[in-house]
Amino acid sequence: MHRFLIATLFVLASSCASFSSTGLTNEISNIQFQNTTQTSVDVVWTTVHPSTSQVVLARDINYEPERLIPAMADPKLVTTHRVTVASLVPYNSATGDGQYYVYVASITSASQLSTAPGPQDGTGTHPLLSMRTLPTNLSGKPSTQVYTSGPATAYTGHDTYFSVQPVLLSGPVGHLYIQATGGYNNDTDGIVSPAPGNGSVSAAAGIGVHYSCQWANAGGTDPAEQWYSAAKKMGYCYNGNNQNFHSVRLRVPARTPPGPYSVTLTLISNEQTIKVAYPFKVVQTPSSFTSVNKTTTAIPGRAAWETQMTVLGKKWCSFRDTQDALGNYEGWGWQGDAWFYDGGRVFQQIDDYTASVLQTPNHTYWQHCAQAILDPYAYWQLANNGNMAGYSIFPYGMTMNYWRTHDEVMLNAVNTLATMGAQSRSTGSVDPWGMRENSYRANMWMANAQLGAAQWPLLQRNIDKLIGNLIMCAEGTGGVGGAVHPFMVGLAVETLSRWYNFSVAAGNPDYRVVPVVKAALDTLWNTNWVTDGSYLNYNRFTVPYVKDTNYQALNNLNAQGYAWLWYMTGDTTERQHAYDLFSHAMDTPGAYQWDGKEFSQLFEFSFDTVRLLQNNGVSYTDPSSNSFAGFWPATTAPLPTSVNCNTTCATGTIGSDHATITWTTYVVASTQVVYGTTTAYGKQTVLADTHGTLSHSTTLTGLLPGTKYHFYVRSVDMNGNAGRSADLTFTTP
Repeated sequence: MHRFLIATLFVLASSCASFSSTGLTNEISNIQFQNTTQTSVDVVWTTVHPSTSQVVLARDINYEPERLIPAMADPKLVTTHRVTVASLVPYNSATGDGQYYVYVASITSASQLSTAPGPQDGTGTHPLLSMRTLPTNLSGKPSTQVYTSGPATAYTGHDTYFSVQPVLLSGPVGHLYIQATGGYNNDTDGIVSPAPGNGSVSAAAGIGVHYSCQWANAGGTDPAEQWYSAAKKMGYCYNGNNQNFHSVRLRVPARTPPGPYSVTLTLISNEQTIKVAYPFKVVQTPSSFTSVNKTTTAIPGRAAWETQMTVLGKKWCSFRDTQDALGNYEGWGWQGDAWFYDGGRVFQQIDDYTASVLQTPNHTYWQHCAQAILDPYAYWQLANNGNMAGYSIFPYGMTMNYWRTHDEVMLNAVNTLATMGAQSRSTGSVDPWGMRENSYRANMWMANAQLGAAQWPLLQRNIDKLIGNLIMCAEGTGGVGGAVHPFMVGLAVETLSRWYNFSVAAGNPDYRVVPVVKAALDTLWNTNWVTDGSYLNYNRFTVPYVKDTNYQALNNLNAQGYAWLWYMTGDTTERQHAYDLFSHAMDTPGAYQWDGKEFSQLFEFSFDTVRLLQNNGVSYTDPSSNSFAGFWPATTAPLPTSVNCNTTCATGTIGSDHATITWTTYVVASTQVVYGTTTAYGKQTVLADTHGTLSHSTTLTGLLPGTKYHFYVRSVDMNGNAGRSADLTFTTP
């Protein structure tokens, strides 16, 4: 739907901000929305000086804009501006679809940039303009428009996916039927023809077309991705004309002649026939790639990286221990702690590197740091059937830990995450906005296979869609629904480098990976490298563009990709890109010391970056890098969670003379409450559940009415590790 470019922005200078705009004082006025329809709107404004025209579009005031319209500011210098914003969806009050936020930008001939009424800043003093499209006319004559997006390149012998989004303009919400030429759901859901002027390519090139309504399909079977209408003898998508995203698979045989093609789909909804055409080109999958002899050189910035490795490692290990001691359990949605971006993996890599390279072994300490993160994470997976959010899937730390400690909890947690959670049923996203989740799901399935499980049926689908995501980035058509941050490209490349090794080990090397990765990373560099800032531009869709070196903290999520390209091909240009990113990642201490998340981002991939730049392709997360070191003692406090009086006490638990306190722990542990009318406490309940339990409950009696009490809950596990909550309060009625 929303096509956007990973592109260089035409923005020139920023000036002082005012309440309502940036740039020249009172330059922009009279912003209006005209000719609003269900799929487009004209944004109109006036300027004092003749200037360019550009609209910045977002769908949430809390996130950066996702589109610039036009992608490059219209160079025509005018004082009355009109920009048509298209490819929108109708407004839906229930879902929030069709709600957009905008500001406008104009540049004078003297390169003076003004924006209004924003852009939004951290204080909210520049609120964006709210704009809504017209809603669907549910009583009108049936009319459905279709947006498509996806890679324009398909490789022989592989599957390629593109997206289809039906947008209901009028008429009732209805099923979307898929017309197949050879029967229901047998790869004939569309007709493939050679593109005009390419008549030499046979129309019967053997390309299969499969239309998918479902994004959750644990079995990976085609029939599970459509409903079937016996009356119509057709497949259909339930209520599928209502702005839902679907995908189409193009199954391209190895024998298909390369060249341009087009696939035509016939969809039927509310008795209305909708023809959808999608052009693409088939290219020959390479059977190898070229590599030249490589010589290693000193890695710039390595000394600073090594120093901060231990400084920051100790800082964030200490933070985790302090939080555990105080019982400040943060949960798995909070990103400020070092657990995020697989801190367990990071600490185990620090353990290896400090011992083998720096010759300063401290195995007990660094393994404790890793366990402090991995223990609650692994037990959480088991207690919650692996229902981790897609952006929080980190299997490699647990996998490394199992090899090192033979802790069955780690093995079972990876398997639970890979086979039971909601993410285990996802067939992957065609939209590059989902490439992070495509990457993380593929990682969890590959890690599970490394631990002995069978290959999960959806792994190949997520890989194929991930390759499509990178092709779209390389082609400059970024995808449906949002902009792609450069660091997400780094996440995708890291996963695909692992996939390449995975496919080699399986005896079927996926030779698409190297050219696709190279094309995506070269486009990323050519359009996003900030030469005088020494980092990738992670805020491309914001006008005015403010150079922010804090983003250097993200450099090392991309450095590994360029290092891997050099390792595979010997291309010294790619190595220099890796050097540029890696050597500047530590330039701004303020950026990477305020958050444990940045610490993990800096070090999650950079250990492999160093190995690759030393011409060593063995990852720190491979089995050979994690030999068994002996069964590891549990050292992590049994963190209390879900205390019924975290904030307001649950109804019915507090009386005038008594209070019932309940909580859970992630491992079996004892039960006790320490309480009193001040933070000196002074009283405690009898220690209970000494045999250990996960669910804890105790009742305090003899309390005074109308009195505020302080308390904390305390649990000790079977290894003697004690955990407590922070200070909590309740008041008796």
